[in-house]
Amino acid sequence: LWGVSYLDCCIAMLVETPQSSTSGFAGIEAAAGPAAPAGASAGELALAQSQALKASGNDAFREGSLEVALHNYGEALQILETCGLQDFALRATLASNQAICLLKLDRPGAAEERASAALAADPGHSKAVYRRGWARLLLGDGQGAWEDLQKAVRLEPQNREVRALCEEARRLAATAAPDDHEHSVAEHAAAALGAGGGLYEEKHDVNEGRLAETHKEQRDWISGISAWAEISDVAFADEQDKSCISVYMTLPGVHEIPANKVCIWFRASSLEVRVVDLNGKNWCWVAQELWGQIDPDRCTYKIRRDKLSLKLSKRQSARSWDRWEKLRRI
Repeated sequence: LWGVSYLDCCIAMLVETPQSSTSGFAGIEAAAGPAAPAGASAGELALAQSQALKASGNDAFREGSLEVALHNYGEALQILETCGLQDFALRATLASNQAICLLKLDRPGAAEERASAALAADPGHSKAVYRRGWARLLLGDGQGAWEDLQKAVRLEPQNREVRALCEEARRLAATAAPDDHEHSVAEHAAAALGAGGGLYEEKHDVNEGRLAETHKEQRDWISGISAWAEISDVAFADEQDKSCISVYMTLPGVHEIPANKVCIWFRASSLEVRVVDLNGKNWCWVAQELWGQIDPDRCTYKIRRDKLSLKLSKRQSARSWDRWEKLRRI
């Protein structure tokens, strides 16, 4: 096991981590910080050893030794995990560096998982967003890739490499057929509404996931739950040509739970998303005041693989150039 005794044995191995520039989206991220000073605590020694392994991984990556680099990044993460060090920036960088190694080793499935781990530590990590989008593109997930790469474009708007890959993902997403789960949701909706029915005509206040129940029943059910974790991996795109806002919320496994555990309420100036009992937690995302006003009757959502995809239709009086800078004001 990794522990203080192990770290004591590694003191002599600690070396000063070299300073170098970031190599771009297709390269590793440089190490930062010197080795631990004399008399450092066990935590400081662990952090220094993790940074030293990261530097060794960077060197191996530059030399083309991808498996060695991948191993070193994994060892560095193991130290942080075992010692309980909450350095989320370092965790995100190490996992993102693992993702680029895996991409170059032609292992996109594992690369997607490592990029997702990086984003769990730091949802705004631009390289991890890009690398997950790249991995999803290689896996044939055009919609997932496009969602990630749109976010990467917003984070790095001047990066041509990102913009080119985003356009490739957009084309793939445009040709993709709806998945089986979306067909299932549509069929259940049609059965609940009856022939010729319309979702908002029959049940104006009931979301797609709970067609058989009333708005009051939803609220009573949700109000009895007190523990909520906020959905942190949220991306959006202002599709001005369609007068709508596309919102993407990453929730691994959401497509596997019953649809009635997903509750979404659209209001003219607010949005509330509640997902019950997913991976042992209840998840929420609430905008008490959206950046702009929407038309609730024209807003929709779909449950996709590992994510929710929402379409917020701008109110008709909104000017097409009223671009949303954020999703929520409050």
